[in-house]
Amino acid sequence: MRNPLRFFIELMEQPLWVSLWVLFLMLVNMASLAFWQEAIARLILMNFLASAMLMMGLYARFGFTKILGLGHFPWIPLLAYVVTQIPAAEASFKRYLLVLSVSMAISLVLDTIDVWTYFTTRLRR
Repeated sequence: MRNPLRFFIELMEQPLWVSLWVLFLMLVNMASLAFWQEAIARLILMNFLASAMLMMGLYARFGFTKILGLGHFPWIPLLAYVVTQIPAAEASFKRYLLVLSVSMAISLVLDTIDVWTYFTTRLRR
């Protein structure tokens, strides 16, 4: 088992765009704190923390591999829920939910590709 704190060291060893993308996702999720009065913002933060713990567990077991995309699995139902809540949101919170939704959707596409690649590569061995 790896020390989960090494995740951040290995993250910095990835291509710059990967490190910047992960930082952006962290900031977008943490921005939910600015809308703490909204129940969905609290749900976003709890989901982010749960995903982070799942990812650290995956990292501890598998290292910095493409299977880490499974760490965003909890985002799937959250994204569906957030998208349904956008029409009722107002002003800056609506813009936040839009940015979060697009970011999560892009990340989930990348994660799906990574996880698919991980498993298909393993099956060929």
